[in-house]
Amino acid sequence: MAKKIVLVLALVSMIAGGLAAQEKSAAVKKVWLSGEVSLVGAGARGEFMLGPKMSLGLNAYWTSAFFFFNDIDINAVARFYPWGKKFYAGLGVGFGIHSGLSPVEGTWEVDGKEVKYPSSFGSYLVTLTGAAITPEVGWKIDIGKPGGFFINPLVQVPITIGQEKAAVLIGPEPTRFGIGVGFRAACGFGWAF
Repeated sequence: MAKKIVLVLALVSMIAGGLAAQEKSAAVKKVWLSGEVSLVGAGARGEFMLGPKMSLGLNAYWTSAFFFFNDIDINAVARFYPWGKKFYAGLGVGFGIHSGLSPVEGTWEVDGKEVKYPSSFGSYLVTLTGAAITPEVGWKIDIGKPGGFFINPLVQVPITIGQEKAAVLIGPEPTRFGIGVGFRAACGFGWAF
């Protein structure tokens, strides 16, 4: 536990130092490209600054922890910088696929009929495919002169709304409407042009 506290304090100190050293707005440059990494995933992002407080961009993210869960998200993202500098709130809208081991229980549709599965039916690979809505918060920290190399710690909550499909071993695949919510803490590393 003490190691975790020391690690968090060291990260906060680095970020605070970077923020204090940053003198100019993140909007100095127009195009910001970055790669992002998390504990079990990776992604890429492109962002175009429309002004000091707004940007539009695209991002793709892949997360995998074998059969426990897998995510693919592709989003168009709008970010708002309320103070015109480093901190932002963003919203991505696009396409998402979430899969993982999950119990098949409750009411599912099989060949056009509603079937109720008992809670002891078992766990199977369930895939949710549909529209993705991804709220995010984070900040950009210029390293060196403003608008060059930067790091971008962020937190996202990907929400996918669509059809769930269970890969049962025997018989037709049960489907139903589903909503999946995830959590992603990541850090981007990139360059502004």
